[in-house]
Amino acid sequence: MKINDLTELKKITKQIKELTTKEIKIGIAADVGIYKDGTKIVEVGRWHEHGLGVPRRSFLREPMIQKQATIQKHIRDGWINILSGKSTAIAELGKLGVIGQEISKGAFATGGYGKWEKFKPQTVKAKGSSEILIDEAKLLNSIHNWITDK
Repeated sequence: MKINDLTELKKITKQIKELTTKEIKIGIAADVGIYKDGTKIVEVGRWHEHGLGVPRRSFLREPMIQKQATIQKHIRDGWINILSGKSTAIAELGKLGVIGQEISKGAFATGGYGKWEKFKPQTVKAKGSSEILIDEAKLLNSIHNWITDK
C-alpha cells in the first residue's frame, strides 16, 4: 500500500455511510399469519408485548433493555470488524439482528428472563402446562429480523 493510498479509508467511509442509511428491525411482520380462530399472530404479539387485555409479557422491548450489555458488546465487535475490513455494515447488521432475535426468543424460554407474571394454579391445571406463550410456538416462531432503509 502506498503512503497516500486512500483505498482503505474509502472502503471504511462507504461502510459507515451504509450504516447511516440502514437499520435492523426485530419483531413480527404484519402478514406473518393467523391462528386457527382467525386471530392475526401479530395482534396476539402486540397484546402480550403491551399488556392489552392480558398480563404484559414483553418479548421484544423489555428483553432488549435487559440485555443491553450483550447488544452493546456485539455492536462494538461489529464496529471493530467493519473498521478492520473483516466484515461489512450489512453483515454486521444481520448479525445484530440474529442476536436480537435470539434475545427475544430467549424470553419465551425464561419467562421473560424472570419478569413475566406466572400463571395462576387454575390456569396451569386447565392448560395442562405452566409454559407461557408457547402452546403452539406460532408466536415464538414468528419473530424475525430484517434490514430496512431508514
